[in-house]
Amino acid sequence: MDQDRRDAAAWAREWQIRQRNRRLLIALGLIALVALIGFMINFTIVHVERTTFRSVEEMRKAMQGRYAIERDFEDIIIEGDEITLTYLSFSHYDRSYAEKYGYDYSGEDSVYEDHVEKWDYRNGVIRTHWMGDLFVDKNGNIRRGDNYYSTFYRTDKPRPEPIDPSTLKTPEGDINTDISTEEEEAFEEREESIEETEDAAEDAVIEGENDVQT
Repeated sequence: MDQDRRDAAAWAREWQIRQRNRRLLIALGLIALVALIGFMINFTIVHVERTTFRSVEEMRKAMQGRYAIERDFEDIIIEGDEITLTYLSFSHYDRSYAEKYGYDYSGEDSVYEDHVEKWDYRNGVIRTHWMGDLFVDKNGNIRRGDNYYSTFYRTDKPRPEPIDPSTLKTPEGDINTDISTEEEEAFEEREESIEETEDAAEDAVIEGENDVQT
């Protein structure tokens, strides 16, 4: 009887070990499957939605120049490893805006400078110090983050010439003009974007100062 009990206990331990090993193999298999799916998704995104390059130098050379969202009077200019993001003042460049809402004599363009920390040519990503990742789409345009509406289009056109306020019919604005809901939302989104960019730039400066002190 004692031998039977010992044999039963040994069989039970062996069965538990086999079950534990089976669960472990299943878990490892699921992890490998998830990793494979993630790799395939990333591969698809990179090779279907982005432009990739053969080397850092090829990417750097290809990405020089001006990229703009003309309707929003925003642009990115890449010169070497330096990047300048500019929000042009609406009232200084958009004549219809200045006529309707007035010319802002004290207004200035919002200009932010950053530099490229890595030309990730294999994945079509320009990795910057504080602006975040800039993705190069299949047409060679630049997208900030995951927002397709923040696509800066490559252009050979120079920036628009600023308005001479003396040529405006109503430089003080039209008092009868009512701002539409769509325009108000667009202006608010632009202001939020500028504020977020300003905060990111300031945080980068503070971080840099702390690194120097350390």
